[in-house]
Amino acid sequence: MEEQEFVEKMKTKDENAFIYMVDVYKKRILSLCYSYTSDYYEAEDLSQEVFISVFNNIDKFREESSFSTYLYKITTSKCIDYTRKRNIKNFLTGLFIFSKESTQDIDEQNFIRQSIQSLPLNLKTPLVLYYYIGLTQKEIADILNLPLKTIEGRIYRAKNKLKNIIETEVPFYAEQKR
Repeated sequence: MEEQEFVEKMKTKDENAFIYMVDVYKKRILSLCYSYTSDYYEAEDLSQEVFISVFNNIDKFREESSFSTYLYKITTSKCIDYTRKRNIKNFLTGLFIFSKESTQDIDEQNFIRQSIQSLPLNLKTPLVLYYYIGLTQKEIADILNLPLKTIEGRIYRAKNKLKNIIETEVPFYAEQKR
């Protein structure tokens, strides 16, 4: 289905268009949500909120960008809202959860995820959109309303921070690089 045809059907509240949208974008949106929540069930709930919000507010889509850019922009915004709410809730209830497991007890993938989670939001978001979702730097710039050079710089800084985290936390990695 062509994007313009798909968007037009969405605007008429065609349920088949909604199902098509979910089928096409489910894995990528779920991945993006998971990168913020670190919890599969929370990510599922958040991605459902995104799809319902997009469907209910499709009339606000001005078609100045591709539909996928619009969808990722809404997803990123919902994820940031989720993170803010979670941080406020944790602060108010005093539930600070810090995982101090040794790197020997967790597998490499979980360690990388934890490292990415520790990045500041302004570095984590472009990194996740680029490497996990597979968007181009130009698409990320459009989604975040930032200049392309800013996105390039943030991805570069995020990679360097991750490298430093890995070298600090995993001593044998640093020794192999020498």
